[in-house]
Amino acid sequence: MQELLRKVKRLEVKMRRLVNSSFAGEYKSAFKGSGLEFDEVRAYNYGDDIRFIDWNVSAKMNNLFIKIFREERELSLFVLLDVSGSEYFGDSSGLKIDMAIELSALLGFCTLPNNDRFGLIAYSDQVELYFKPCKGRKKIMGIIDKLLQFQPITRGTNLRIALERFRNTQKRRSVLFIISDFLDSDYEPAIKSVAAKHDVILIRLFHPNEVLKDFSGIVPVNDLESGKISWIYAKEGRSSTTIKKNFDKIESTLQDISSSHNCGYINLNVKEDYMPKLESYFSKRTKHRK
Repeated sequence: MQELLRKVKRLEVKMRRLVNSSFAGEYKSAFKGSGLEFDEVRAYNYGDDIRFIDWNVSAKMNNLFIKIFREERELSLFVLLDVSGSEYFGDSSGLKIDMAIELSALLGFCTLPNNDRFGLIAYSDQVELYFKPCKGRKKIMGIIDKLLQFQPITRGTNLRIALERFRNTQKRRSVLFIISDFLDSDYEPAIKSVAAKHDVILIRLFHPNEVLKDFSGIVPVNDLESGKISWIYAKEGRSSTTIKKNFDKIESTLQDISSSHNCGYINLNVKEDYMPKLESYFSKRTKHRK
């Protein structure tokens, strides 16, 4: 228990330091006001978007009126956190799940300066944990504390189930971060459905040891989700093994989803510092919104 408390404290100190840096400003600029809510109607002017015409008011007033929206003052940020067996891949320097929890903590702490809401779903092939959106350091640290001592019930993966739970519980427009290695299938329709209403950012985590390079011979591959061991044949001098092809296919799929459904996409190597890529993405997003 003492070691867990020390780990929680170290993580909190690190998150405070990062959020107190320029990163918090990048986050606020990139995401604040991403949702819109109805404010009032006014007379239609030439050039206004006809999609926002209020036909009920226009009929009553015998003239065209248009709906005016304002940016929401309060942001709801939500994380879907993959805790399936494959997230426990790594080495002595860290597992994918370690970075996943750290990223969740960072995003949670980013909501504090603006008093935004933070919620999280941890999922495997079922919803393992659900935390409804909340405010405040104490509640966010409570979420992180539970994640650090949590052990999933199952080891499989089903992102569709997590997205369905999110869609059914979050009626208000939110910013949704999906943190996963995306070793799953058939999740694009669910992402498309959620992205139609919410702001979705995909964060893919990978460990470089997941890809075999220039290795020859018969290689045992342990599936951390099913527990089964498979054997593949890797030819000398060729990196296009079955594992490498599957790895690249995930990258291609996520890039296609990102462009097709207007989702953000960040690809992170767990052996590297994640801050430069996050800051770069937030900065580009801010410039795009201007």
